[in-house]
Amino acid sequence: MQRQIDAITLQLVFLLSRERLGRRRLARRAGLSEMTVRIQLERLRDQGFLVLDKSGSALTGAGKDRFAPILDHVADVQQLSLYSLALNTITVAALLSHAEQQHPSWWYRDHAVRGGASAMILIRCCADGLRFSHSKEQIGVDNPCDEQVIKDAFPFRREGDLLLLVSAPDSKSAGLGLWRVITEILSETP
Repeated sequence: MQRQIDAITLQLVFLLSRERLGRRRLARRAGLSEMTVRIQLERLRDQGFLVLDKSGSALTGAGKDRFAPILDHVADVQQLSLYSLALNTITVAALLSHAEQQHPSWWYRDHAVRGGASAMILIRCCADGLRFSHSKEQIGVDNPCDEQVIKDAFPFRREGDLLLLVSAPDSKSAGLGLWRVITEILSETP
């Protein structure tokens, strides 16, 4: 990324890149307070990256240009219902395309925890299936049901893609942890 972008801004921009959303709906989807969303949206508007009107918020051409190099790496974000890999009540996952992992998994986990999460797992998409990034172990060996849930949720994954799974007791903490890690990884990706 040219300039460091905070996790909340990146999360909101990602959601707005998918569709026009009103502040209340955006806050609900992001798991953030309406006040936090309002402040971020006004900041983006003041920078010329966003238009706000009665029908909702949308990225401007300048906003799309500014964030496209970053968002092109975020293929999808979803909440998952896992079995053995669920490390708390809520698990959210992101599929990152062409993302470079510059640090050990525990380094990113610590960033997720600082963002409010209770746990994080990095998974690399390989030719022979999904593998834990830290150990290279295949997910399906001990977690076949979870591997299937992940494959069903992200059918368009490609070899080399990176999956982030972040767990937390609530949606807000899971989302903040996830987007904090996404921000870190994408800041290192050329």
